[in-house]
Amino acid sequence: MSIEVFKQRILPMKDKLFRFAFRLLQNVQEAEDAIQDVMAGVWIRRHEWEQWKNPEAYCMTATRNHCLDRIRRRRIRWDQEDKALHMGSHGQDPHEKMMNKEMVYRIRQCMAALPEHQQLVIQLREIEGFSYNEIAEVLDMTLDQVKVNLFRGRNAIKKTIIKEDDLWNKKK
Repeated sequence: MSIEVFKQRILPMKDKLFRFAFRLLQNVQEAEDAIQDVMAGVWIRRHEWEQWKNPEAYCMTATRNHCLDRIRRRRIRWDQEDKALHMGSHGQDPHEKMMNKEMVYRIRQCMAALPEHQQLVIQLREIEGFSYNEIAEVLDMTLDQVKVNLFRGRNAIKKTIIKEDDLWNKKK
């Protein structure tokens, strides 16, 4: 395969792969390094591309595996998450921007408290826009496991936010 095919089919996935790697590694530099390693590995395997049913799922799986290997080698803390996500907030007034930022922060906090599988399923479904089947393939789960993890994760986030809002309203 040529560099042109790589640029057209593989490189457009790098931002999505980065967000996924960041969700696992919780560190901007680690995620960038992981994606660079994954992209190099994909390039090295360019002779296999035609055999891949779904190049995106292959890249997501390679990213997951590479990140999990990095996590096994050392513990990573969530100290740079704000640098990783860029919210498009054009046309919003400062109050709307602040409210959106606060809601994203609250959801991230709730997600951080979830079990790893629920975090990953929510990341892939809600943020990356993957289908249930794609998530099942990437995370090596059954379709039912994906649905259960998504349902439980969403419910846990919803309950936590409602509980916090109720406490806040009682204090007023």
